[in-house]
Amino acid sequence: MVAALKANIHCWFYEYLENGSLDKALFGTEKLNIDWPARFEICLGIARGLAYLHEESSIRVIHRDIKASNVLLDANLNPKISDFGLAKLYDDKKTHVSTKVAGTFGYLAPEYAMRGRMTEKVDVFAFGVVLLEILAGRPNYDDALEEDKIYIFEWAWDLYENNNPLGLVDPKLEEFNREEVLRAIRVALLCTQGSPHQRPPMSRVVTMLAGDVEAPEVVTKPSYITEWQLKGGDTSYLDSEVSWQSSSAPGGPASPRTSSPFLSSVD
Repeated sequence: MVAALKANIHCWFYEYLENGSLDKALFGTEKLNIDWPARFEICLGIARGLAYLHEESSIRVIHRDIKASNVLLDANLNPKISDFGLAKLYDDKKTHVSTKVAGTFGYLAPEYAMRGRMTEKVDVFAFGVVLLEILAGRPNYDDALEEDKIYIFEWAWDLYENNNPLGLVDPKLEEFNREEVLRAIRVALLCTQGSPHQRPPMSRVVTMLAGDVEAPEVVTKPSYITEWQLKGGDTSYLDSEVSWQSSSAPGGPASPRTSSPFLSSVD
């Protein structure tokens, strides 16, 4: 993104990304026919972009709104993380910050949705959701499906627990690399664990996806918060020691300066 200032006219120039957003490409009305190799590279690209924001950038950034519609695809289907309007700077010497909750239902980590507790692991959780969506070719919530498939978390875990993880795979994918898909499923389930401490850092997510280190078996069911739960239908996730916190985190919205090829719409 480039800024041009002349007289009183301020203009921003953005990279043109021909294939639009990932959600429209996967499950929009004019969806693209994306094969498995391209999907796998999209997964790796998003993971590398987040690893850069969390661990490699000169300023550490939590995006806070990772979702399929905030991943844009160029002409070659290379992914670019976009929309940093909710992003926050963070100090990696702190365990967490407390902030007003912002983001999109379906992608919100439980501790963030219910407590306002924010670390980089909220992005890890959201990435896990996007990974499941890429694998299945469907959004994380779809009430037009059979009851046991409405929430992608529940469906994915049931398949995994019943030794049928490949049942998650988008039926439009006639061919795929079995080992890559199984790795991706394990990584997605690890990223969506209820405890942030159980979620791997994004640098490890990259190495697990790439097959450089083994993705361990997942023994704990993923956790998620529905809009109904957040509005008071169920507060079972909360414990007696923690209450809702809404103090603004230091740093405010962030627009990181970066040359990472996996980021878009950043200063």
